[in-house]
Amino acid sequence: MSGRVSKGISRQRGFALVFTLLFAIAVGLVVLVLFNSGILANTKTQLQNAADAGAYTAAVLQARDANFSAYANRAMVANQVAVAQLVSLNSFLEDAANTQDRMDSWWGMEIDADIFPSSKPWWDAADKVPVSSVQSKFSSLAPTAVSGLDQLIGLLMDAEQANHTSTMLDMLLVINDVVKRNDPNAVVSTDVFMTTEGALALKRWDGSTQQLSANDGSDVSQRFANVVVDRKSTDRFTRIRDSAPTALWASTVKVCIGATASFTAFGFVHEGGTLLSSDLHSWMGLDATQGSGGWGCVYGVCPFCGGPSGFFVDTSWRLPFLGGSGGGLAGKGGYNSEWQGFSGNPTEAMGYGQTIGAGAVLNPLIEAPALYRWQVKGPGSSLDSNGGLQNYYRDVANPIGSTPTDQTPELNGGAYPIAIEVEHLASNLNTSSALAAKSGGTNTAQIIVTPDKLASNTMRALSAGYAFFYRPTSDTGFAGSTWVRKDDGATEVQNLFSPYWQARLTDPSFATKALAVGGQVGP
Repeated sequence: MSGRVSKGISRQRGFALVFTLLFAIAVGLVVLVLFNSGILANTKTQLQNAADAGAYTAAVLQARDANFSAYANRAMVANQVAVAQLVSLNSFLEDAANTQDRMDSWWGMEIDADIFPSSKPWWDAADKVPVSSVQSKFSSLAPTAVSGLDQLIGLLMDAEQANHTSTMLDMLLVINDVVKRNDPNAVVSTDVFMTTEGALALKRWDGSTQQLSANDGSDVSQRFANVVVDRKSTDRFTRIRDSAPTALWASTVKVCIGATASFTAFGFVHEGGTLLSSDLHSWMGLDATQGSGGWGCVYGVCPFCGGPSGFFVDTSWRLPFLGGSGGGLAGKGGYNSEWQGFSGNPTEAMGYGQTIGAGAVLNPLIEAPALYRWQVKGPGSSLDSNGGLQNYYRDVANPIGSTPTDQTPELNGGAYPIAIEVEHLASNLNTSSALAAKSGGTNTAQIIVTPDKLASNTMRALSAGYAFFYRPTSDTGFAGSTWVRKDDGATEVQNLFSPYWQARLTDPSFATKALAVGGQVGP
């Protein structure tokens, strides 16, 4: 009996080892599957992060290009305003010099100022200011300054275009470098990014902003001109220079024949302003000053008065239309028919003073010298014959188009996303198959289907990003009501005058996914 039991036990010896080996193989396969899955999941996450970084970089480059143009446009506007200020100073100083010369001339108020006033400190002080010397030095330097500013505007104009072109060229290089930094084994797929949907998206983005004319009289050029002459761009000295010069005098009360008390006074009235011409090719400045005074007697006849009271205007009795005046010009032509210039000029600049009803008119006291200067003498030599608004500026392709009802990012520049595809070759994955191949051995995991089998032996990831314009005023999102500026309540949509362009990621379009290499964007 015991012999038969012993023989049965000996036959069963080794069965446990077989089960152990089979279990070990199964566990090994599970470990390989888990290992491969972990490697693929980790690589896929890293690859998607690299794709997102590359797409966000493209969006950042878009935003930087738009913001660069915005800052350049602002600089161009600032330099145009500086030219207008120099034209204004040239006109103002010339008028001041002419007025001071008139103070000392025989046809001015020299005789009156010597006879009537018993004390004239302001008149004497103004008479000693070296206005003519200052005006002479300024007039010699102003042409160089204006020409330099106009050339700088031209350089900014070219810089906008060059920056936009370089952004287009830099996208592939910069994006590929960013992808490499996030995943050294990943590369940007040029099939999607440069030859199919990505290339079309890049072309659409390129056309979303354009180099527009700044001085051909079109609607888009007048839009730029309106920004230049706006009251928030120009200062009051440029728009209207109304003042009462301190060169004045007044006599004390004097006793005349018959115990008559008399009094005389004299002062100047000055106004001026600077216009942008209607063809946008010239800045024109005009200043005019007229002296006026009055006298009065208490009663009787005063030998100096000739009557009980009176009023006189300097030069209008002596030499008509020769009151003091000054002119300034940067550009071609000037004056005559250009009384109000560009329609967008502020009203006060159009009339250099008082506004009556719907139109602007000159102060009647300086009308004679102003009209003489405007119609007969003209503005004088141009500080720069190439002055006025320069040729171009960059802006969105349709800057005067309709305003969307709901100001979403997509409707404010975000309609032109840039999509990229990045790929990682299976040979660069540290899966069991790759490790076995690298070591020269075989991989038992290949006996069954393992998750390191990739379409075209490549792992891919897609991502997209775009730049959009948004000037936030609240935290409630992109609804139209939150798109209103705080300072003036206006709705500001995408433009290249305000540097409020930002970058964001977005979901790739269906067309981009469909055109991805092999239609496969994942493992």
